[in-house]
Amino acid sequence: MQGNVNYVYSGLSVISKKDGKTIKKSDYTKSKVYMKPMTDKEILDYIKTKEPMDKAGSYAVQGIGSKFIEKIEGSYNSVVGLDIEKLEKMILETVTFFDK
Repeated sequence: MQGNVNYVYSGLSVISKKDGKTIKKSDYTKSKVYMKPMTDKEILDYIKTKEPMDKAGSYAVQGIGSKFIEKIEGSYNSVVGLDIEKLEKMILETVTFFDK
């Protein structure tokens, strides 16, 4: 992935029920993660930290792996795991639906 653009997709759904009415909303976020070129030593040193071993994509943008990130286009929170801004918007839309 080094020296390339990587795409991170994060999907979410909200299902709300009230007074016999149901509303379902689903969406996703696509973010671009630009990785810096890395030396073999940097890669091996990162592996030794064991941080990448349980990560999708084998890096943690919020941890040690952040030093390999050049930039992110899109939602940082989505790359970490959940686009909370989008989730908040979807929840507010369902509340508005029930307030009609």
